[in-house]
Order: sequence, then C-alpha cells, then structure tokens
Amino acid sequence: MSRRIAEQTKEWIIEAFIDLLKTKSFEEIKTTEICKKAQVSRNTFYRKFNSKNDIVEKIADNLIVNYISQIQNKSPEKFQDLITIVFQFGKDNFEILKTLSDNNLLSIVLKKLNSLGPKLYQSVELPWHTFNSDDSIKIMMNFFIGGFWNILTDWISNPSKYLIDELAEKTTAALENVIMFI
Repeated sequence: MSRRIAEQTKEWIIEAFIDLLKTKSFEEIKTTEICKKAQVSRNTFYRKFNSKNDIVEKIADNLIVNYISQIQNKSPEKFQDLITIVFQFGKDNFEILKTLSDNNLLSIVLKKLNSLGPKLYQSVELPWHTFNSDDSIKIMMNFFIGGFWNILTDWISNPSKYLIDELAEKTTAALENVIMFI
C-alpha cells in the first residue's frame, strides 16, 4: 500500500471516530463501529492504530502540528499577535476541540502540549524568546500553555461570549495589568 493511501486510510478512521464522538461517548464507541463508518476492515484498523486512545493521540499530534505551522507561517512580532493566533487556532479547530471537550479528551492534547513545551519554544523564533536555561523555558512554557489552554477551553464551552479579537484583547490587557506589579 502506498504511503499516500495509508495516510488516507488513517484519515478515514480518524474522521469516522470524530463523527461517532459527536453522538456517543468515548467509552461507548466500539472498534467495529469505527471500522464500519470508515469502511475499513478490523485488520486495517489495527495496522494503523492499536486502540481508540491511539486515534486520540493522533488527533492531538495533528492539532499540535497545525498549531506550530500557524505560528511559524505568521511569525508574530508582538505577543498580542501570538495571543490572537492561539485563539484563532481555537476558532479554526472549534468543532474538533468541542467534540474532544464534550468527551473529556482535551486533557490528552494538553498533556502532549506540556510535554512538547520546550521543543515548541525552540521550534519558533520569536522576539521575546530570550530564555536559554532549560528550566526557565519549561516553567515559562507550562505557565503560558496552561493559561492559554484554560482561556481557550472556557471559550470553547461558551463561544458566543467573546469574539476571538475581543478574547485576545482581554487576555493581553490582563497580562499587561499583572506585569505592572512584577
């Protein structure tokens, strides 16, 4: 099987799984249902994934790759630009993030983000990236990933509360207010 077909098969399985997550809980979904919806055999499923958890891990990987790509492509000059990119990413991926949230699976994405924090920091050159100590980078990334993640997940639960630009402005204002007292 060619690499392109193998990747397409993975995508069909992921899409089928996400569709099922919209109407059933993670625990209720059976591998046979995923296979039927994706129109693949169980053998094919198990050649691509070991379990449903592996599918969630792959979804998390895809989201993180997409997130890094957006930051690299936009090269924000100001921190507020990065904040806007983070929340725009949330808006662009709202459906999948909401589906994961509704099934208590967002923690898997957060866990991956936290484990990749230092690599994320080093993968993108931004004007405020001035830390050179591994400990400082890890602490700073945990702080920002956790903060942004909490704001983003709160917004996912009530997206009509703020427009993305408003959310970015309020977050920036809150950070500026805190920084005045450091």
